[in-house]
Amino acid sequence: MNHMILQWGVIAVLLLTVAVLRYFNYHLYSVVFMIMTTLVLCYVILKNRFIFEYENSGEVFSIKSYKWPSKGKKNPVFEMPHKKILDVKIRKVLFQKYLIILFSGSSGRVLKMKIDITFCSTEQINALFGNITKNLTGKKTEFISENRG
Repeated sequence: MNHMILQWGVIAVLLLTVAVLRYFNYHLYSVVFMIMTTLVLCYVILKNRFIFEYENSGEVFSIKSYKWPSKGKKNPVFEMPHKKILDVKIRKVLFQKYLIILFSGSSGRVLKMKIDITFCSTEQINALFGNITKNLTGKKTEFISENRG
């Protein structure tokens, strides 16, 4: 949450700088700062769209996420008992990474959940993947590497 407040502060300072530069007729510099502000805002929105945390306690595996301007309100994205999780894969598509969880539904059908983990580091992905797969019995655990596609 503090990280989000810092990001709002940086964007506010950049916008204030643009306003001051416009006021003193430094239009070229104000355009440069406006471009910087736009790039920072785009990065922040893209990066923080994917904030999530996971919990692997007891019998249930849970992934919760929250949007950037939501003031830290967490929404469950995925909650499933360990015994229903059948397989876990990490798929890389162009510039995005997805955690794909196969699980059995209440009707016995195999269902798939795709969770975007693009902005997680390789170590974070391996920790998440290992945490899920340690409770799967007889499943092959495959960690992500930089060369894996």
